[in-house]
Amino acid sequence: MRTKMGMPLIGVLALGVALAHAGLVQAATVTQRTTYFAVKGSTLEELDRDLSRSGPYVAETGLRHPGATEVKFDGQVTYKRVSGGCQVDQTNLGLTLNMTLPRWTPPKRVAPETILVWRTLEEDIRRHENRHAEIAREWLKRMEMAIRNLRAQPNCAAMEAQVNNVTQRYLASHERAQIEFDTIEGREVNFRLRRALNRTMQEYGR
Repeated sequence: MRTKMGMPLIGVLALGVALAHAGLVQAATVTQRTTYFAVKGSTLEELDRDLSRSGPYVAETGLRHPGATEVKFDGQVTYKRVSGGCQVDQTNLGLTLNMTLPRWTPPKRVAPETILVWRTLEEDIRRHENRHAEIAREWLKRMEMAIRNLRAQPNCAAMEAQVNNVTQRYLASHERAQIEFDTIEGREVNFRLRRALNRTMQEYGR
């Protein structure tokens, strides 16, 4: 089956800033939601066509994909005045992950080989999108740690500027990590799927 494995994510920053005099450090929150789109067909060719026709549309590529993960960072950083300046008080960051995956209900009298190939492809799409989500979580933790470890500044305006600079830098690094992952996946997709299919067929004695 022909597949499209370059599944980009959408990175959105909405990081608010507020000034506070006291408070407790809060851990970042992650919200994840998975939705499914129906795929129809009885043969590999039909499934492939319907994937291309029904998959999530990604504006950045102008294409539909077998799966997609939308990533949104947001949150709020607060500050407190300390002796001689201002420092970060609370880091209340958030990450929203919206994953879209295919779902196929095999019709009657479909070839067993078609079911095996689809199961292999479906698992690979899910693994790919889960890795996008994991990368986003990793960079959320890194960004939160970097913000918390910033040194105090002479005033809160300077502290806010530092936070904004770090935030932009870590979001850019996150985006590069996602693109690098897609690039590697795109190069290895055929080999990976063949290996996974062979493993699946061995498990089912075919």
